[in-house]
Amino acid sequence: MRVHRWLGLAIGLFAVLLALSGMILACAPLIERIAAPARYRVSGDGRIAASAYVEAAHRRLRPGERIATLSLEQGASPVMVTLDRGGDHARRLLFLDPPTARVLASGWRDGGVIGAVRRVHDGLFLGGHGRWIVGVAGLGVMLASLTGFWPLMKRRPPKAKTRRPTHKGERAATWHRRVGLWSAIPVLAMMGSGVALAFSGGPTITAAAPPLARPALSVERVVTSARPWSRGTLMVIDWPTERSPDWTLHYRGANPMLVKVADDSATALAAPGQAAPAMLSWARRLHDGPAITGPWRVLVGLIGLLALWTAGGGLIAYAVRPAVRRARR
Repeated sequence: MRVHRWLGLAIGLFAVLLALSGMILACAPLIERIAAPARYRVSGDGRIAASAYVEAAHRRLRPGERIATLSLEQGASPVMVTLDRGGDHARRLLFLDPPTARVLASGWRDGGVIGAVRRVHDGLFLGGHGRWIVGVAGLGVMLASLTGFWPLMKRRPPKAKTRRPTHKGERAATWHRRVGLWSAIPVLAMMGSGVALAFSGGPTITAAAPPLARPALSVERVVTSARPWSRGTLMVIDWPTERSPDWTLHYRGANPMLVKVADDSATALAAPGQAAPAMLSWARRLHDGPAITGPWRVLVGLIGLLALWTAGGGLIAYAVRPAVRRARR
């Protein structure tokens, strides 16, 4: 318990910060729909040719901007086009109406409050080195959970006749123990997957190369060349970059999930080797949820709330504890 107490005091604020930011990110789609409703005022869920969305994006290009990604989200979600400005790597998003390719709204990628929260959760505004700090803090939270979980399993409730009046700090500690006991396993699973993702990026992260200003192939030609390789649903098209002059098409529902198309020869090739390692893939699915569905977001938000309650309750219990005088010998 002494190890648990001092470890909790050392990383308690980090635990509160990670739990709060993770809970906000889980609720990010709902927050964005409330804060920017124009982005989601689509007229239907039908999809047209990808070239129509590219033409609409070309008409909205600003000086220095290039198309980097076309995201063909399904359902009632808007089609998104990511525009890259090579000079400062700033990225702007265009939200398009799926049936008409009409521009609904635009905004900066990871901008506003949600962008700031995401940068805090991923790296504390410190980039790649911040990911290591987040990973170490996550390991501390896991160790604090384990050192607090085991004594609670062995703890025996006091007898009724020996109970004494409780004070504010003791009541906070009681809630800290109860919530911590019942939320230990999901919090450990979420923290473990987050630690794996934090350490997978390394101490530094290479900046993405800018997309080509004028690719040789059109989007229609690229989609036609890749179609024989996968029977899945096309979700994302990544433009060729100055580092890798190949188009990358992401599919869902059938293997292969990734198809490369050479920009100079229109040669298509399945790229299973580009997939993440199995353990890292499972960690990402656990931490982010399968396809980021609504029910999973609710569950992740609830786990974040429980972790926030446990960490905050422990800090409050320690802060309001009564002063205990050292016994005289």
